[in-house]
Amino acid sequence: MTAPPSAAEIDPPRAAAAAWLPGRIAFLGFGLIGGSIAMALREAGYGGELIAWTPNGSGPSEGKRRGVLDATADGARAALRAADLVILAGPPLEMLETIRALGDELASDLGPRATITDVVSTKASIVDEASSSGLRFVGGHPMAGRESTGVGAATADLFVGRPWVVVPASSATPADVGRVEALARAVGAMPVRMTAAEHDAAVASISHLPLVMAAALVESVAGNPDASGWQTARALAASGWRDATRLARGDPGMGAGILATNSAQVADRLAETRDVLDSWIDALRSDGIDAGALRARLEAARTALEDGTEA
Repeated sequence: MTAPPSAAEIDPPRAAAAAWLPGRIAFLGFGLIGGSIAMALREAGYGGELIAWTPNGSGPSEGKRRGVLDATADGARAALRAADLVILAGPPLEMLETIRALGDELASDLGPRATITDVVSTKASIVDEASSSGLRFVGGHPMAGRESTGVGAATADLFVGRPWVVVPASSATPADVGRVEALARAVGAMPVRMTAAEHDAAVASISHLPLVMAAALVESVAGNPDASGWQTARALAASGWRDATRLARGDPGMGAGILATNSAQVADRLAETRDVLDSWIDALRSDGIDAGALRARLEAARTALEDGTEA
């Protein structure tokens, strides 16, 4: 493990939160978010043991090589052993299966005081499954990320100043909630309690809808070159195209799992967006183009962002 930061280098509130965490934390799944959590904990002075397992082992091996992890596990059971905080840090559909296993064949490997949390971008299906399994589970979603994936893209400052949504399952205790909120504070985030429904409705608008819109934009232009003139346009593309399509460059498997576990909410937002797009089409196909009306709509959109509604 790399040398811990000196006392002068540690942010006192983060250090206090890290000191409140249990002495062994296990990660099931270890990529961008898991790796960034581990790095941030070390930066906060966490001195306990960090261990991780993934099916292919590549993420934990890289974390161990970098000195972020103390150990890699050869299986989920070995990772869970003696861990009082378990962080599920993999794709949504895989984590649903893991939660089912924790309530069934892996239940005997959980310590009696173990708290389980996750970092999945949707919450209702995850928290419902954990509640049904009777797990001491507190759903979590750090509102931070990058289009790059894997431990190699992890950074210790990824969560600093960002909200970390906390959604307790029905079987969670106050101590479980306290641990997860301490985890959020230790990595520099701000814990925010919400219901699963509130969370999923919000992220459908600010995260999941933009993902689909970015993919749809690519499909309609790069995926339809004869109509769009893509072969010529691609040579002219600059920052506008890059920024608008950034989310389409992310992990397709992760994105599919997110959309599959929040499908109804995203479909509703898409339907509303379709209505807005139809009104733009009508305005642009009008016999008498009203440039003033177009400008007013663009100004209204800019004002909505400047008024603090931008995600």
